[in-house]
Amino acid sequence: MPSKKRRRDERPTIHPRNKYSENPPDFSLLASLYPSFEPFVYYSRDGRHPRIDWTDFNATRELTRVLLHHDHGVNWWIPDGQLCPTVPNRSNYIHWIEDLLMSEVIEKNNTGGDKVRGFDIGTGANCIYPLLGASLLGWSFVGSG
Repeated sequence: MPSKKRRRDERPTIHPRNKYSENPPDFSLLASLYPSFEPFVYYSRDGRHPRIDWTDFNATRELTRVLLHHDHGVNWWIPDGQLCPTVPNRSNYIHWIEDLLMSEVIEKNNTGGDKVRGFDIGTGANCIYPLLGASLLGWSFVGSG
């Protein structure tokens, strides 16, 4: 008897314009370039699959710091106890907003030209959306705590 569960259509997990969609972060390369990241990288038994422990706050914070520096030219740090964003995932949100702005859903007005100015409510200590919006697309932001 067939299962009664409906099969969900598979949806892409990463935006096609996201720089990580075709090239996920290379932990081995990043560890060789950033000695501070190296202690957080471990390898599968065959030595070919570098990984990090996603439950280790220090590992994810260092990965975020390294990705922002390596791929975006941003020097970044957050103290212990703050939320640590994942760069590839947060980049998706920036590209989805870009899609909305390019769509017919939002009426165009030419008062600001092609400049995009965002207002990030709840920016927090990591400031990830303004940092990514500025580095990826040249947007400017106002952020509130």
